Amino acid sequence: MALKQRREQAEPVAVSVINRLTWRAGAGDGVLAEDLLACLRGEPLAGRVVPVDLEMLGAELEGDLGMSTGSYLDLRTGQVYDASSTDPMMVGEDAAVDVETEPDRWLRFDRTGSRDGWRDMAAFAERQHDSALRERLEQAIEGKGAFGRFRDLVHQESLTDPWYTFATDRQMGRAREFLADNGIRVG
Repeated sequence: MALKQRREQAEPVAVSVINRLTWRAGAGDGVLAEDLLACLRGEPLAGRVVPVDLEMLGAELEGDLGMSTGSYLDLRTGQVYDASSTDPMMVGEDAAVDVETEPDRWLRFDRTGSRDGWRDMAAFAERQHDSALRERLEQAIEGKGAFGRFRDLVHQESLTDPWYTFATDRQMGRAREFLADNGIRVG
């Protein structure tokens, strides 16, 4: 958007962001760097462009496996629907999403569970400069109840904002990478 509205001012920032994404090399960073470069060059994005809410998709991808095994992405609207949304017995006849009448409109995906979320906690802990804090965070993620203990310690240590920024960035990167693997770009 900035490149379209104020190209002269936004161009050096976009180049800097591309360089930083390439250097950082996290999940989805390469895809975002490619998309920014395409915008700089005035080229179309590689793949089918869908208006996806990455935060919503990321949360659904990494959701609780006990609640649902998968979901659908509407390739027209970018909306994400839990698999139960396709069952009229669960949501009602009028509210049920019919994925069979337009199969090309829907991308079915399975949830991946919390493994990546746990890795995010470990990576966040590892980045802490204070060795005592780092050790307490690492201990918090050991064993059953790790997510709750970690969350409590993050709140106690006033690390809530940095943690959620870090975790959301990584989750959205994984969602962006998932889409690119399926030939889809966020637009």
